[in-house]
Amino acid sequence: MPKILHTYRYTGTPWEILKSVVPDGYTIKTLDCPTQEQLVKEAIDADYFLVSGRLLINEEVLANAPKLKMIQRTGVGIDMLDKEAIKRRNIPVYVNAGVNARSVAEHTVTLILSCLKNLPLISTNVKNGIWKKQETGVSCNELYGKTVAMIGMGNIGRITAGILHAFGANVIYTDIVRQSEDVEKSLGISFRASFDEMLPDADILSFHCPLTDQNQKILNAESIRKMKDNAIVVNTARGKLIDEEALYKALISGRIRAAGLDVHYEEPMLENNPLKTLDNVILTPHIAGLSFESFQNMMKNAVENIVAFDRRDFEIIKNKEIRL
Repeated sequence: MPKILHTYRYTGTPWEILKSVVPDGYTIKTLDCPTQEQLVKEAIDADYFLVSGRLLINEEVLANAPKLKMIQRTGVGIDMLDKEAIKRRNIPVYVNAGVNARSVAEHTVTLILSCLKNLPLISTNVKNGIWKKQETGVSCNELYGKTVAMIGMGNIGRITAGILHAFGANVIYTDIVRQSEDVEKSLGISFRASFDEMLPDADILSFHCPLTDQNQKILNAESIRKMKDNAIVVNTARGKLIDEEALYKALISGRIRAAGLDVHYEEPMLENNPLKTLDNVILTPHIAGLSFESFQNMMKNAVENIVAFDRRDFEIIKNKEIRL
């Protein structure tokens, strides 16, 4: 009976959802504790890896997985994968592209609006008996007419851009691949040749790209200096795209007005991370892609893809095999 090893730890409702989509004839195992040591131990008899979380699929794990036939991501990020070690073993890797794009897009726009409207701080003030209607109201801004600069225009980016367009925002973007003229026209988006070219125009900077060796800390002290005063930064992509120390300094100085961060340089966030102390920062625990609907679809699609691969039903494989 083929064994699917979930390379992190689910409990409660997430674990029940995952188990419910595994068909008869297959076993599914989640880790008893989410550590590299436990992952290495459980890899020994795994036929398939269902990869989520931040544990590394590295040389040590792969060397202890002699039966491994394929690696399936629950999402799309592959920064936890040792690409060279996987290539040496010729193990195929599939990603669950687009399955949670709408959830991430909605979360992105929620963070943008919450920053513009100062919602967390205002809600706290009202709960504490502070009722300053006019003073509070004029501290808020509308999304209409603002320029949102987006880094990346894949599945998530396009859905986000469509929502922003409906609000009347001006969307500019950069990506390694430019969208077609028809797509740009339908979404009301304008292309910029580089990240730096967008910065002076951005009222809101929003990240929608994968993490690479080339773009780590792409938002740093130097790039922040190129931005408008009082701009907003939103990140639902990967935490290491941002130099958090530089962002913190810009937030306390007022250079950056606010930030909405779903992803973080270290996950879970370190207990002493100074961003936690700021009223103009909204933090969520990497949940942009995890609505009930999207999580259920992610698990279903990923497991169905493993089963199709196992049965050699390549014509019905839904997910995308990637070249490392």
